[in-house]
Amino acid sequence: MIAAPVMAPERRELEHAAFKLSQRIPGSVVKLCEPMARHTTFHIGGPADIFVLPADIADLAEAVRFAREAGLPAKVIGNGSNLLVGDRGIRGIVIRLAPNFSEVQWLEQGVVAGGGVKLGRLVKEAAEAGLSGLESTVGIPGTLGGALATNAGTDTGCIGDLVTGALVLEEQGELREWSAAQLAYRYRHSSICAAKAVVISARLKLQPAPKEEIRAKMERLRQKRAGRQPLRAWSAGSVFKNPRGVAAGKVLDRAGAKGTRLGDAQISAKHANFLINRGDATAAEMTELIARAHALALRRYGIDLELEIEVVGE
Repeated sequence: MIAAPVMAPERRELEHAAFKLSQRIPGSVVKLCEPMARHTTFHIGGPADIFVLPADIADLAEAVRFAREAGLPAKVIGNGSNLLVGDRGIRGIVIRLAPNFSEVQWLEQGVVAGGGVKLGRLVKEAAEAGLSGLESTVGIPGTLGGALATNAGTDTGCIGDLVTGALVLEEQGELREWSAAQLAYRYRHSSICAAKAVVISARLKLQPAPKEEIRAKMERLRQKRAGRQPLRAWSAGSVFKNPRGVAAGKVLDRAGAKGTRLGDAQISAKHANFLINRGDATAAEMTELIARAHALALRRYGIDLELEIEVVGE
């Protein structure tokens, strides 16, 4: 008789925790050791100990509650579009909102949309509804919840300019309506991240406009972004925030960062503030390139660039 392999205590504990969680949220997806490379636009990242796709608000709240009771760290993500996950993965529980939480209700002068809805869908449907305001998000690959958390946008506007309120799940598991003032928007910042809250849905104020004008503006912005950013490459968007008065991409371009490569990780030859995965890049390679770019800007211009993407995991 062949003896059964002995399972490591840590693995047994994880399996037990995943099983218990799946019993508490039977309508949701619960996976063990799920590769995060499948869930980030970088296509990079080791396994999450436990990975959850909650079916609804109740299951989301239950997953967060379970993590707190079990003493496990919990990380909520949207589309994984602003995320660099370590090669050894993420310990604890990762909860992904997209593709769920994607309900959309169009109003006469705005929309109420779920935190898991992709911005690409939202801006397209807004044009079809004859509502203007979301055009500045054309080409941004994230979800509404992620965009609200970081006040995503471009030089033509930010999502925070449109928000009139949001339904959020607070860190302690309470559902609350937050006003626009409570969201405290400024450049690439909101109070959502600091409070470790999760956007369930948000209300955006938009302006009625001719559909042809909206579509024409969208196309102009799409062509502008495509001309200067590597939109088809595997990336996480802008790596660094823009320092006051200058674009981070211009700083890095003038410093000679464009095209720098380490393995399959590369600073884009098209835009110096974009790092791209050419196929099999690792998080370690990306982290090293980020450090080199940061050091280059500091050495050449004395500019201490601040990360815009989030680096998580081991």
